[in-house]
Amino acid sequence: GGVIWRSPELELNDIGFLRQADEIKQTANVRRLFIKPTNFYRRANLGLSQYSTFDFDGNYNRIQYEFQGFINYKNNWWTEVGAAHKPRIFSNTVLRGGPRWRWSDENFAYLFFGSDSRKKMSFTLGYVNSQAAENNFSLKRYVFRLYYQPFDAFNLSISSEFEENPNKTQYVTETSFDGDARYITGNIDQKTFSTAIRFNYSVNPNLSIQYYGEPFISKGTYTDFNYVNNPIAENLSERVTLFSENQISGSADTNNYLIDEDIDGAIDYQIENPNFSYVQFRSNLVLRWEYIPGSEIFLVWSQGVVGAGDPSETLGRNLDQQILGQKKDNTILLKATYRFIL
Repeated sequence: GGVIWRSPELELNDIGFLRQADEIKQTANVRRLFIKPTNFYRRANLGLSQYSTFDFDGNYNRIQYEFQGFINYKNNWWTEVGAAHKPRIFSNTVLRGGPRWRWSDENFAYLFFGSDSRKKMSFTLGYVNSQAAENNFSLKRYVFRLYYQPFDAFNLSISSEFEENPNKTQYVTETSFDGDARYITGNIDQKTFSTAIRFNYSVNPNLSIQYYGEPFISKGTYTDFNYVNNPIAENLSERVTLFSENQISGSADTNNYLIDEDIDGAIDYQIENPNFSYVQFRSNLVLRWEYIPGSEIFLVWSQGVVGAGDPSETLGRNLDQQILGQKKDNTILLKATYRFIL
């Protein structure tokens, strides 16, 4: 068990990365290990864990219960499973400076399995499924990883992931209505795909080649805009209020949605169309030569492109248009080091 606390004044981002402060977290877990091999497995473990979080205002924000299991079979293949229940989820950051927000209860489960990593070729397949009550949000994640090492001096790895992440209350913007802050959310249908490719080849102990490349795309389309009514209400229908057809005008083809919240014929505020399709490709090819012991020369070729695709198109078509069809930025770098021995 343990306790972690990060005060609201804690700021580490100048020397590292801190996702969140203002948190007091309590953890507890128990694990059973099976370390004596049998005819079925080499080792296995089962675990139960629990954690809860509070903030420095005394708010009870989250509790989670989780089960985990892992088994390494006799042939060195393996399976990992887990499931969790979150009956209480509050966040101080979802509305980005706004009031504390409540998410609907969440359940998630995952299953990963893979082959013997000692072989020249091995793989991992994984699936994650998260579902919130009232269809507040969900996540489906598919994972594929391949590792290939035909001989000691060369290895190749491919890691692909695809996610579907719809959310009925995705933050859109903050505006003002009758002098009060108005927080707008919407129903987002988000899909994300990425593939990381790496290889390393050692020509000899002093000369090696490394490559890394990753295409990435994430697109989201919004419907059913709404405004926050009671951010900590238990029921989703009380948390937000959907705009009626008489209150909102515009479409995904326009730059803005116009809102007449009080239906008096005058526009009260407008929402910029939040639909997006972000496409990126990054790659690095590095030649390293240790020409004398301790002294090296690096020749680097970096290539990349960033673009905005069409949210109404498929992920594959946007990748094709933005990565294959666009001119890429190229950077060539030469770096040399020399070790002085005194």
